Amino acid sequence: MTSGILVADIGGTKIAAARVDSAGVLASEIRQVPTPAGVVDAVVKLLAELRETGDVAVAIAAAGVVDVAGGKVLTSTSSISGWGGTPLADLVSERLGLPVWVIGDGNAFGIGLSIEYGVPDLLALVAGTGVGGSLILNGEPVLGAHHAGGHFGHVVAAEAAGMPCPCGRIGHLEAVASGYGILAWYHAQGGDPTVATTRDLARRTDELALAALRTGGTALGAAAAGLVNAIDPQLVVVAGSVARAGEVWESALRTAYRDGLIPAVAATRLEVSGGGAETALRGAAHYVTRRMTA
Repeated sequence: MTSGILVADIGGTKIAAARVDSAGVLASEIRQVPTPAGVVDAVVKLLAELRETGDVAVAIAAAGVVDVAGGKVLTSTSSISGWGGTPLADLVSERLGLPVWVIGDGNAFGIGLSIEYGVPDLLALVAGTGVGGSLILNGEPVLGAHHAGGHFGHVVAAEAAGMPCPCGRIGHLEAVASGYGILAWYHAQGGDPTVATTRDLARRTDELALAALRTGGTALGAAAAGLVNAIDPQLVVVAGSVARAGEVWESALRTAYRDGLIPAVAATRLEVSGGGAETALRGAAHYVTRRMTA
């Protein structure tokens, strides 16, 4: 069998897993399960089912603030109960008998986008259950002095004033621009309680649903512009499940982004990516491959 890397992407809503071969290509179908209470058990089960002779390592993209050197989830939002403090690399390595590297899911996604778009420097904003992302420089994520690099969902957003964020604070971008946040805003304004996803919301034509999508898109676009003004990346890519919320959301995103840029960076391109779990899986595998061959 060709040597490969087993890869898992752990999010607040689902866990995805696959094998990536030595060339960085997905070598299996992506398997997905809802994120359960027993996250580690679910990850080990998925990877064990995918494992083939000759697989040499495990790469995990994980939600939360991740200590990459220690392979540990330091803190997390309420999207995964009790996740903070999990020594993820040690637990998975002990069960599978392979070396394990763990990286934040936003940073894994950023690496994957850098590969897909063929640029070494970019700003990635990933809006799904939460809002994460990564600043990629020379193909590597900026991890930060306290392991929190890329947690762009926790910048303050005017549109989220007074709204609780899953991290426990008030008024963060994630509280209004994530899938959770867009739905929370919609329901707080009296929206249909049976609407459970942004995809469901995007199918509606009532003004409240449209306002929720515009509010989320505007908040994310304004935040992207502010980050570009401060960081000056080569490219901005917005991805995640919310990036498939449709024309109303994307128009609001692009308008707020364009209106918020200073002249010096006004030409910075913003792309909306339809990439999903495969992007994070490839990014995590690439990160581990570089460490193994360094």
